[in-house]
Formats: sequence, C-alpha cells, structure tokens
Amino acid sequence: MNLELLNPFEQDYPENIEHTTTDLYAQNTNATCISFNRRGTLLAAGCQDGQVFVWDFDTKGVARILKGHVSKVSSISWSRNGRYLLTSGEDFKCIYWDLISGTVARTIPFDTGVAMAQMHPKKNDVFVAALKVEAPVLVDISGKDTQIRELPTDSESSSDLYNNGNEKDSKPISTLVCRFDIQGERIFTGSSKGAIHIIDANTRELIYMERISGSYAIKNLVLSRDGRDFIINASDRSIRVYSLDDDEHVFILRQTFTDVINKVQWNQCCFNRDGEYVIGGSAHKMGHNIYIWDKERGNLVKMLEGPKEQLNDLAWHPVHPIIASAAAYGSIYIWATEHQENWSAFAPHFKELDENVEYEEREDEFDIVESIDSLVREREDEDDEIIDITTIEKPKFLQSDPEEDEEVYYLPTHPDEFGSFDEDESYEPPKRSVRSNNNAKNKSILKTATKKTEKIANINTNKTLHNRSSSDDNTHKGKKRKFKGSSNVLK
Repeated sequence: MNLELLNPFEQDYPENIEHTTTDLYAQNTNATCISFNRRGTLLAAGCQDGQVFVWDFDTKGVARILKGHVSKVSSISWSRNGRYLLTSGEDFKCIYWDLISGTVARTIPFDTGVAMAQMHPKKNDVFVAALKVEAPVLVDISGKDTQIRELPTDSESSSDLYNNGNEKDSKPISTLVCRFDIQGERIFTGSSKGAIHIIDANTRELIYMERISGSYAIKNLVLSRDGRDFIINASDRSIRVYSLDDDEHVFILRQTFTDVINKVQWNQCCFNRDGEYVIGGSAHKMGHNIYIWDKERGNLVKMLEGPKEQLNDLAWHPVHPIIASAAAYGSIYIWATEHQENWSAFAPHFKELDENVEYEEREDEFDIVESIDSLVREREDEDDEIIDITTIEKPKFLQSDPEEDEEVYYLPTHPDEFGSFDEDESYEPPKRSVRSNNNAKNKSILKTATKKTEKIANINTNKTLHNRSSSDDNTHKGKKRKFKGSSNVLK
C-alpha cells in the first residue's frame, strides 16, 4: 500500500477483525502471551503446552516453531536487535532462543516458577525475571557463566506496611511483575500486596516504594514509549495511569479506568504507539472485548467486540494502528482499520467520480509545447542524480541509540522444516547388486502380470464377439418372422 495515498488525519485505532490465524487451533493449543518485535515485522506467541510460535506478520505465515518448555509459557520478550527471544515458563526456567538458527542459545534454571521476564532495552544479554516465591533477579548471560543477582524488595518494612501490625495477614510476599524503563537504568517491580518498587539497575539499590492498590495484587505493569507514564493492572478490577517525576523519583495518579457495567477483571493492558490511548482487555469468559480510552480526557473512545471466547493477551503494533489479541480457543485475531486511499494527495487536481463520464479531449491538451533543449537538460539532470537503494533509513522512534547492532527484521526459512535432508548429512545411494536383483524381480513380476492381463483380455474379447453374434442372430430371426407374418396376411 502506498503511504502517500493514505489519509494522515484518519483515526489511529482499529475497528474490526482483519485476519485470524488458526495455526494454534490446528495444533490443539492456545496462546497465553503474545508480543511484537521493535519493527512489528514478527509476532511471537507462547502457548499453554510450552511451544512458541513466531509468525511473519506481513505474510501471516509461521516462521519458527520453538519447543523447549514443558509447561505453560508465562511471558515473551524480544531483544533489541530482534535476533534473540526470551521466554519464561512455569517449568522453573527461562530459555534464550537464537531465532536465526531456531535453537536454544542458553537455558537459565531457577528453583521456582517464573512469573515473567523482560530483556534489557539496550543490551541483548541482560534481563530481569520475577520469581513466584523468591525475590526478583537480574541475570547477565554475556559470559560463559550465567550471573544471577538478587534485587532488593525491602520485605521487612513492606510487611509492616502491608499488615499494619496484624500477624494474621502475614502471608509471603512475591513479585509478580518486573519491567525496565526505556533507558534500562531503573527497574519497576509489582508485588502481590499492591506495592511498587523502583530499583536502580546499576547499583541494585531500592530508590522508592509505595503502596498503591491496597492489598490487591498487581498483575501487570506497562511503561509508555516515551517513559513518562506507566499503567498498572491490579486485581481490584481497575486500570490506573501514573505519570513519573524523574527528579523526585515519585509517580502521580492521573486516571483510573473500570468497567462500570460488567465489573470484570482485566487480563491485559497497554498503550498505543503514541501513548495517547490506553487499551484494556476484558477477562470475561464469554466475551472477547477490548476497551480503548483517551489517556488525557479519560473517556471511552471505542469498544471492540469479538467472538464469544475469553481474551488471554493483547499487544499493540509498534508502527501501525493494529491490535493482536489471543483467544482462549487458539485463534489470534488481528484488528485493523479500513484504509481509504486518498488519490488527491497523489495529484492535487485529481477528482473522484461516482460514475463514469465521457471525457472530451481538448485540441491542444497533449501537444508538446516545451522545446527540445529543455527536455535534453532535464534528462541529463536525471542521469546525474544518484539514487541510493541499498541503505535502509530507520524511523524516528528507532533512532534513540546511535550505536545500533545489525537488526533482524525477517527470519529465513530452513529447508529442514519442509522435510528435506540437511547438507551436513551424507547421502549414500543403494548398491548396484541390490538394484539389479530388484530390477530382475520387478521384470518377472511384470511378465506374469502382462500374461494374466493378456488372458483376461482374450476372454473378454471372446465374450464380446459371442454376444455380438447372438444379438445379430436374434435380429435376423425377428426379420424372418416379420416377413413370414406379412406373407400369411397377403395369402
């Protein structure tokens, strides 16, 4: 599609389902988490049975099927260069995948289940993981040995803050969410008791802590692309929007969104590409509903109603106004807008007609008025202009880091996935003696088969000749009888 023909003032949120992927439904599984890469050219989904699917978003075809987890995949995170994929699961491990080869680059085991994990926004070999029972950890896999460093949570002071002196409520506190900021300098964690911790990623020291949602667990925390706001999805059926103050390291509540009518939980929440809208996915068991709110005004802009199946996860495309939502029955729905091409942007004097009209050509409309010299000069200028078709210009939102590695946009397909043999494997043809014996056997079998077919053909031909002769006799007899009858009548 030509971007010059699109209307720049068109709405920047989707309206209906454009495409549905049924690859997971065919495998009898469903997606628990989905995520786009930085360019939006690849879409990854972690499944209930431990498989990980990677799609080419342009062709909607499966590029990779990764098998390494034994149980449910809890989260998916892309590296900055797009070559590596980090998956965490309930089978007590995180897997660091190399998508070019489709193999496991590193496996990081833990002593408990992993609630979620996220890659560093600048480094391709550092990530943070939230463990279900233990404290969150910062993992460095740049060297041969994996370095795991525990992050502080201030459990003693936080327990006094949560319990308020009541010993009955002294339940273990676990971290459910952990996120890097856009620069990777701070780490945000959310606990099962409704508290947010801000930790310095370099010194691993606790900077700020605040209890925001009572004793309700924080299920998800998402930062905007500019790093000024973040969303919190708590188990009290509300989505809160906070703004950050970098000087004082505090955050201020700006908006609170709830479903007043249905009063259901939210499975997922996120920002759009510009941070102007807040998106929430309902946890209704018989409804695939997506809510879109205006962040500044707080009003409901659009409600997307899908099929009657539960929504597990959703993700906004980093470039286009597209939403990908994972359903409980295995389908992944792609929500998009209906683009109307604006031809007047390509030619200002162009007019769109509802019906065909006969055009009357003017007498001098297509006459060549310009001189030959001016045409020759224009052609010479066009020949002197050098057009660069090799360099790829990066969008503005990807130019934050000048020292950028080679980024992977698309994945090459392996011939092994389609049933062909590897190049490394040696192919040995069968021996000649075996082939000659087989040929002799085949010849003998063919001779016997041809003899049988000849006998059957002779029998069939004899039968057909006998039937024809009998039919001819009957016809002649009928004629004779008819002739005799006619002669008797004459007598």
